[in-house]
Amino acid sequence: MAPEDTIRRFCEAINTHDGDGAAALADPRIVIVIGSNELDGVEALRAMAAQRPEGLDSSVDVLGIEGAGGRYEVTARRVQHWSETGELAVDQKLSILIELNDEGLVARAELQPKPD
Repeated sequence: MAPEDTIRRFCEAINTHDGDGAAALADPRIVIVIGSNELDGVEALRAMAAQRPEGLDSSVDVLGIEGAGGRYEVTARRVQHWSETGELAVDQKLSILIELNDEGLVARAELQPKPD
């Protein structure tokens, strides 16, 4: 599978709360960094992917992927709406730095806001 396909499928699995799907595309020792929080291992990935923010409907859409040699920067947009009213809660550009291991699995993902 091409690196871009792996990255898109990984992001989509997390987007749809498919912990097993995300885990299938990840190195067992994956490291995920979100802000100051760090998660280690595929079981932590499964748990994170299964979470649904209470009261929010959320999606992260991949806008572009750049990079090579196992290191990629993904430009994405996170949109969250309040479940009860449908009102927009968050519309934010993100940068997701993704490293793939030699087998093409996601070994590290760092998510951070991207300045406009």
